[in-house]
Amino acid sequence: MYSKSKLALAVLPALLLSACNSEDQTTTVDADTVFYNGTVVTMDDEQSVATSVAIKDGVIVALNVDPDEYSTVNTNKVDLSSQTIVPGFIDAHGHLSSVAQTASYANLAPSPIGTSDSIALLVNEMQTFWQDIELADGQWMIGTGYDDSLLAEQTHPTRDDLDQISTEVPIVIIHVSYHLAVVNSKALEVLGITAETEDPDGGKIVRYDDSNEPNGVLEETAMYLAMVAFSSAPQDEQSVLDMYQDTQDYYASFGITTVQDGAAGYETIKYYESLASAEQLMLDVVAFPTWDAYAMMKLDDYSTSKEYDNRFRIGGVKLILDGSPQGKTAFMTQPYLNPPTGESNSYVGYATLTSDFLEVKLSDYLEEGTQFIVHTNGDASVDMYLDALETVTTEETDYSTIRPVSIHSQTTRDDQLERMLTYQMIPSFFSAHTFFWGDWHRDEVFGVERAERISPTRSASNLNIAYTTHNDAPVVDPDMIRLMYNTVNRVTRSGQTLGEEQKATAYEALASMTKNAAYQYFEEDSKGTIEVGKRADLVRLSANPLTIEEDKINTIEVMQTYKDGELIYQQ
Repeated sequence: MYSKSKLALAVLPALLLSACNSEDQTTTVDADTVFYNGTVVTMDDEQSVATSVAIKDGVIVALNVDPDEYSTVNTNKVDLSSQTIVPGFIDAHGHLSSVAQTASYANLAPSPIGTSDSIALLVNEMQTFWQDIELADGQWMIGTGYDDSLLAEQTHPTRDDLDQISTEVPIVIIHVSYHLAVVNSKALEVLGITAETEDPDGGKIVRYDDSNEPNGVLEETAMYLAMVAFSSAPQDEQSVLDMYQDTQDYYASFGITTVQDGAAGYETIKYYESLASAEQLMLDVVAFPTWDAYAMMKLDDYSTSKEYDNRFRIGGVKLILDGSPQGKTAFMTQPYLNPPTGESNSYVGYATLTSDFLEVKLSDYLEEGTQFIVHTNGDASVDMYLDALETVTTEETDYSTIRPVSIHSQTTRDDQLERMLTYQMIPSFFSAHTFFWGDWHRDEVFGVERAERISPTRSASNLNIAYTTHNDAPVVDPDMIRLMYNTVNRVTRSGQTLGEEQKATAYEALASMTKNAAYQYFEEDSKGTIEVGKRADLVRLSANPLTIEEDKINTIEVMQTYKDGELIYQQ
């Protein structure tokens, strides 16, 4: 195990001794890289700012140094030209393997990311993408990222729409939330889904009005039936390797140095191990397998770890307790403003797991000392999570060793945030929603009062909760500067502010993706701030996000990204 923090303890005293014993104050100290003539936002507890930082063997060894005193002929001296260095961004929640896979599928996102602004345009995009691809036997056509809230029809496509593309090849398109999918008639045939097929627990096979005949839309656990599609495409080993290398480059371009795969499958875990063994990971990757994948892993003697092995570790386990608010499957305590077609006005979404099952799993993980992160979009699912912990907590339970996470926590109420303090729970807010679906939440999903409280960062800060924020890539691309902008400004697509009272400060937003995210990962001793002895995971920005006008944060550019002192991205 290569430990940067242990290396720092050995390097630093030698450097200090050299500097202190030297009678000649111009004697140089050997550093690999010195950044100078800029602003170094340390994010330390004193919120201090430095003008330079020196790195040796991937570790920060000094701040506010004269670059000449810390430089030899072999030192790389980087003139920041008044630009800014901040800690490397940490992906508090996302799906690395899914981001990698989407490169092989049709992009059905609406503008400005894609062009699928209507069902007709979506169908055309699928036809165009797949027309020149020779399909292997049994291979499915796949598209991802369609968004019914931004389609002209503001409804989901159906099997009839996809049948325009093909009735001979199975087709699946994945909703932007990754909580719903639509399949064509051939896919329903392959999957054996008919009018007699019952809805699976925690999911729904949507039917035509006044009929039991499936219309092609599959919600939540019903969507899992179509996941066979993702293993249908033949890919050679080099193609998969290139795919993951390209994806890591993509993340690095946003300043990300630590990335998550939340809800990883068993085979994905095994592939990460092979990438790590071949030293093909340039970013730190933390995987949280689904509860069922985790159960399989334990049978094969896998275990979670707080230490990386060639930049990979299994951080804990992921459970999914409900669905998506924009897809109207999140589990709420109060009805949706406008329920989905076919649902009554009392519709509140639904849970994907039972309370009894949740309690059993959380009890097991607490006993093992395994961190768990739980997908909880609706406030009813947050209640389920907190109630389960209340039920299984004993006098011996030490939550400081668990740090449970409420993933998304979109509609969390103030009383729930107060309860989270009892369990040292960390809400990880999907605050990009304020832009991407803010108007939809206000006008269609929740109404004004509830929509203005999505991702309640100010309420969390008022309780001194060190929350994190995330993009949930590939639901939203992993643009950390835009995420910070959204968390601070809460401006919707239509240019309206959604929840003035829930705005975060620039410092709080930056902390949510650096020091707080490091704490969520139990890595606060080595990451998240720029301090002597910590790993040199750094991002060079075109401007200081803490001093630029708040409505200009989204104009900041990522100029360079450094992982353990090594340059891994340059604009």
